[in-house]
Formats: sequence, structure tokens, C-alpha cells
Amino acid sequence: MKGARMAVEWRTYQQQAANFFRKLGFTAQVEHEVEGARGVHKVDAYIEGAIHGIPFKWIVECKAWNSNIPKEKVMALAAIVQDIGADKGFLLSETGFQSGAVRAANKTNISLSSLEDLAIAAKDEFVDAVIGGLNWRLHKAQIRLRAIKKKEFDDEYFPPMTSILGELFILQFVLEDALKNEYPFVYQHDRKVNSLDELLMIANGIITKAEQWSPPHHR
Repeated sequence: MKGARMAVEWRTYQQQAANFFRKLGFTAQVEHEVEGARGVHKVDAYIEGAIHGIPFKWIVECKAWNSNIPKEKVMALAAIVQDIGADKGFLLSETGFQSGAVRAANKTNISLSSLEDLAIAAKDEFVDAVIGGLNWRLHKAQIRLRAIKKKEFDDEYFPPMTSILGELFILQFVLEDALKNEYPFVYQHDRKVNSLDELLMIANGIITKAEQWSPPHHR
């Protein structure tokens, strides 16, 4: 019974970690198999995304233990990160880490943290990167839509994509406000953005719609 309970807690912890990174706009796959140079590794969470247009992949290992995590687990994660060429590894524990584990992770691309501490760090370390990534996607979507406009609707004063281009234009100013991290702020005359989660939902929806937009006669 104890083993079964721990397995449930571990899987819940995996999902919580994956959801944290999804809220930042990244892709997160739980219990994912990744092929490396020396074999296939099954990791707790595999994170992919791009910051300022530069793609990355991160490995997350979750330890739902009742004791501090030893150095061996840091070394094991570091070996996987190196073998698959990941940019960073996160070892998560809510109970803490042994001193040897902290020393082993020092000055490496392995980050030791709890979910709570990771959320606090996100405010300082991730928010700018996430908003930068949204800006990059927004800029590429604008270029794409303008190219379609020039090719197919250059003689029209109000081409079909005018509405979505207008949404992207407004979103640029919203993202500038978000960098100040002063919530809530006005998004539209009758709507406010109250949190980073809400911003991510709004921005991702608008940008995804722009990325997928196609001329009516091509659908």
C-alpha cells in the first residue's frame, strides 16, 4: 500500500511540474522516452520551447521522497542531460537535497529546486524569457500575414486578415506592460489582465490564431 501511495504521489508531482512549464508557454511531455547517444531514456518530464527564437530542450526529474535527495540522483540526471544533448536539467524535490547533491550541481546545468521555489524564480528568471518568446512568435506571425497580404490582397484596403493584425498590434503593447510585472493592467477598454497565467492564455490564443490563419479561399 505504501508503495502504491508513493507512486500516485510521484505521478501527481510529475503532472504538477509539467503543468508549471506549460503555463510558461512551453511543451511538456510526462514520462517521455528520449533517444540519446548511448540509449533511450525515460524521463519524468521533457520540456521543449524557444526563448527569443532559440529552441531548447530541458529534462525534469521529480522526486516525491520523504528524505533529502542524494548526490547520486544529480549525477544520474547530469548523465542523461549530457547523453541527449539537453540544455538544462531540473531535479525537483519538496524535501530538499543533501549537501553532496548541492555541491555536485554547483556550476553545472543542473538546477535543484522545489516547485514552490521554481515558481518564485520564475518571476525573476522566466517571465522576461517567456514574454520574449511570445514577442518573437508575434513578430514572425506579423511577417507571415503581411507577406500573404502583399501576395494576395495588396489591392484591398481592408484585407481579410486586418482584424487579426490589429489584435497582434494591441498585443505588442500588452506584452510591454507585462514586462513591468504590475498586474492588473488594461488589455482592452473593457478588459483587464490580472495575472501572468491570464496573459499567457490570451497571448497564446491570439498568436496561435495568427500562425494558423489562411486566406478564405485556401481553406
